[in-house]
Amino acid sequence: MKKLLIVLFLLNNALQAQEVTLKWAEKIPTKGYISILGGKNGTYYTSHVDKNDQIIARSYDKNMNLVGEKPIVFNLEDKKYGYRGAYFLNNGILHFIYENKRKEDKSFLYTGFSDFNLNTLNKLNIVNEAHDDDKVINFGLRSISPDSTKILTYHEKQGKRKEPNILVYKVYNSAITDVINEGMVSLPIKSKNYTTDDIKVDNLGNVYLLSRIVKEKSERVKGQSDFYYKLVVFAKDKSVKEFDFDYPENDISYIDMIPGNNNTFFCTGFLTNLKGGKKRLVSDEMFFAKLDCATLKLDASKMIKVDGLYPEEIKKNEDFVPYKIRNIYHKKNGGYSIVAEQYKLIITTHHTPNGGVTHHYRYYYCDIACIQTDNKINVESVTRMPKFQMNAANPSIISTFKNDKTFIIYEDLTKNLSAENDKKTKRSTKTLFSSDSKNALYLMSIESDGKFKKEIIYDYKESKIKPRVLSSKEVSPGEILLNADDQLGYLMIN
Repeated sequence: MKKLLIVLFLLNNALQAQEVTLKWAEKIPTKGYISILGGKNGTYYTSHVDKNDQIIARSYDKNMNLVGEKPIVFNLEDKKYGYRGAYFLNNGILHFIYENKRKEDKSFLYTGFSDFNLNTLNKLNIVNEAHDDDKVINFGLRSISPDSTKILTYHEKQGKRKEPNILVYKVYNSAITDVINEGMVSLPIKSKNYTTDDIKVDNLGNVYLLSRIVKEKSERVKGQSDFYYKLVVFAKDKSVKEFDFDYPENDISYIDMIPGNNNTFFCTGFLTNLKGGKKRLVSDEMFFAKLDCATLKLDASKMIKVDGLYPEEIKKNEDFVPYKIRNIYHKKNGGYSIVAEQYKLIITTHHTPNGGVTHHYRYYYCDIACIQTDNKINVESVTRMPKFQMNAANPSIISTFKNDKTFIIYEDLTKNLSAENDKKTKRSTKTLFSSDSKNALYLMSIESDGKFKKEIIYDYKESKIKPRVLSSKEVSPGEILLNADDQLGYLMIN
């Protein structure tokens, strides 16, 4: 009989506190906030905009001492360009710059390069361009392969309602000297029924487009979903493959492409059952498909019932928040540790008497779940941590995996450290009377068998430094750079 362990918020006093190192750099004189670029060999890199609107790059050591600082200057005649961020590569930093030339009615996306000594080359490369007359969407978007050796740039040309969109893409090596894969292809669906959800590139140069497809009226069946997802692969050898994700009596709550080991991608997410009254809003069934990038075949495809993701008594609206998979980690026994978080966005539209329109946004980032499976993707344990963040100032989670243990960092009310169940867990929600001093930075540690503990890294009463979880970055297993707007923090889980 298969043993299923469901762990719900049980603090195990027998487990030792996790040893954590946390250090902060001095404040950075920025007009806005810093961007974390990455880290390698004990040196860590950021960028920010100074009071003179100059882009500045910095490097730090493990003790958060400033090592170097230099401006990032690009050789462009028109100074009114837009800096679109950077990728951290194995040998330097690749910058992206947007420029619109009105005289030519064209938009350009360039790349520039800085080495790890923060020296920026004068040479710029054009990696994408489009005419303003074309109905272009998603211009300037890009993706990087899991091993950071391939760079994808792309845009779409909007087709008429009953015609397909055209995808224009190029895959470069990281030095931007060679084109590995390129194409201008018609997407296999009518424009009016199609929305691009995600585009990625693998280590081999294959391009993956994930789209949400609304079914035609003639295709719809009562009790079945009105939409499905299609994954289209534009291979390096110019072959094209399609995979449809459509599950009877279920809506797909979320679907994501998550890179795995050995040149694989996971197409995975959670389903919402269309039957069952009130419980139809509960997404406790996961689909899990593993795609081999070399053969472009689905090696494993499975639907998995995941018990323990919701309270036994489902009463409140926040109990119905669907789960979104954040990360998948490979364990030593061949199984997986899957990190998920409840997430949803509700948009309410209001029409005023004078014809105006306003939109109200409610963001929910709620319970955390860590699902342990064996090498056959059978669920062995489910660890759930109650959390309620509706329009919270610092929502969501960041995770890392080290020594076969999963670590999750998040912010919550300090008083929730001793909460024993869902009922006693207080809401961490931004209100007129909420105060950051009531919160703390938490660390949740999960063993490979699902047993866990949680602890406070530090209480915000002890320090005014508040890291932003969503803009922080994992640079290696157990090593995380924390972004506190104008300060950089180094967190090492030993």
